[in-house]
Amino acid sequence: MSLKFRIPVGEKIVVNGAVLTNTGNKAMHFSLENDASIMRERDILLPDDVKTPLENVYLFVQLMYIEPGSHDTHHKSFQDSAQIAFLSTADNEERNLVFEVVGLVGEKNYYSALKLLQKYFKAIESAAEESTK
Repeated sequence: MSLKFRIPVGEKIVVNGAVLTNTGNKAMHFSLENDASIMRERDILLPDDVKTPLENVYLFVQLMYIEPGSHDTHHKSFQDSAQIAFLSTADNEERNLVFEVVGLVGEKNYYSALKLLQKYFKAIESAAEESTK
């Protein structure tokens, strides 16, 4: 079963470490017919945008996912960042999140680890927006 995508004009995606940009004048449609590591631009966290220990964990999971050729280097950095994220909080929910992400990474399930972190970041963002209302 293929995975279908619609990429708006100017948006970038990463497929197995290669950056593709829709340079056309309309949305691009394509389907992915086999297993590949793929991330949309909106889900990519750049190193300069990392502000929290959990975001640093996300960064290294992302790098293991899209740059499998540098896995060993990224995995060591991931382990260090996961330890820092765990030790930098007393919040049980965040600590459990780190444990769950470490488990998913141990299973080489980087996509699920990224989705779990994205869900947590969105929940934190929503809670912050609600508290300012």
